[in-house]
Amino acid sequence: MVKKMSFALIFLFALFGINMAQSADSSKIARLEKRIKKLEDKVEESELEKILNEAEAKADEKEEKGKTTTFKSGQRSLQAINPEISVTGDQFALFTANENKYYPELKSGAYFRVLGIHIQSNLDPFSFAKVAVEINPEGIELGEVYATWTKFLPQISLTAGKFRQQFGVVNRWHAHSLDQFDFPLAMTTILGADGLNQTGLSFDWTMPSITADANSLILQITNGQNDNLFAGEVFTFPSVLARFKNYWDLSRNAYLELGFTGMYGRNKSPIYDSAGTQTGENNGTTLLGGLDLTYFWEPLNQALYKSFIWRSELYYGNKELYNDRITALGGYSYIEYKFAEQWQAGARFDYTQPFEIDNSSKYSYQIVPYITYWQSHWVKLRLQYNYLNGTEYPEAVNTIRLQLVWAVGPHKHDRY
Repeated sequence: MVKKMSFALIFLFALFGINMAQSADSSKIARLEKRIKKLEDKVEESELEKILNEAEAKADEKEEKGKTTTFKSGQRSLQAINPEISVTGDQFALFTANENKYYPELKSGAYFRVLGIHIQSNLDPFSFAKVAVEINPEGIELGEVYATWTKFLPQISLTAGKFRQQFGVVNRWHAHSLDQFDFPLAMTTILGADGLNQTGLSFDWTMPSITADANSLILQITNGQNDNLFAGEVFTFPSVLARFKNYWDLSRNAYLELGFTGMYGRNKSPIYDSAGTQTGENNGTTLLGGLDLTYFWEPLNQALYKSFIWRSELYYGNKELYNDRITALGGYSYIEYKFAEQWQAGARFDYTQPFEIDNSSKYSYQIVPYITYWQSHWVKLRLQYNYLNGTEYPEAVNTIRLQLVWAVGPHKHDRY
């Protein structure tokens, strides 16, 4: 019995020792496997890093090779320096609704008013140029040609050349871009048939907000070459124009603009008698004043389909003559409503005194309803009726026009 117990104890001790040895070996093996795993990870990281470095080196080498194989001729890309060119056509059919179907210079028929060629290009990062040439049945006329430096001074741009001046609002526009077929009667009577279009300099200053949400001041110094107001071709003194504009945001859908314009110039010119002998020289001054107001409403989420504009301008001219003086007052007001994506309708009222001596009892007025259809951004048609009357006309003049304006090129129907 004792031998059996002794044998059992020896067996248990031996078995325990074997288990202990096995546990020790297992622990050692686990540590070895862990170290091997770390070594493998390091080797993989090292190989991956080596591969990435080789790939980057190859990419750099390829880029360098690409650079060295680029050939340059030294010439500029002609397409990149080509100016933007647009062509605008303005034509109409006229029907004079008087009894004899005729009135001086208003004979019923079809007419081509003007073919406009507009060229625009950036000269460099600091300036750009615009050219407008007008071809009409009477010949070719240089409408505008000027260069503009956008950052002549901080918040000030400079324009130099021949340009339509910023007297009020619509004098700056070209005829094909008007909201109606023709310029307002007061503008063409007081400022001249072609408006104010002279040669000189224009400084445009975006001012700090002083009297409104935004203010701007325009100062223009030009040759006094307007035949109606200054010395025409015999100008000897520059004319000076100043315009101060106020802008208010009334809401997210509407804004209001109010502008004041003043102008000063000389009208020196020789005076001849009936026999053609010079009897004196006119050396007077010309003063002009203007007031313009614009209200515009366009709902933010329906701007494509609805809008409303009300614009009015007032003109005053005072021209000193050799032994007399001309004073004239005139203005216009119009409303226009966009009632569909392609349709606009409006009406304008004109009133003016003739620009002549002893005109206190003389006047002309005009009522102009119209409707405009935009076939696309490049083509528009307009039907307009003009009722013209006043002391200057022996009978009322009734005319109906159907106008077609089309544009080729990137500028479509830009105002200027």
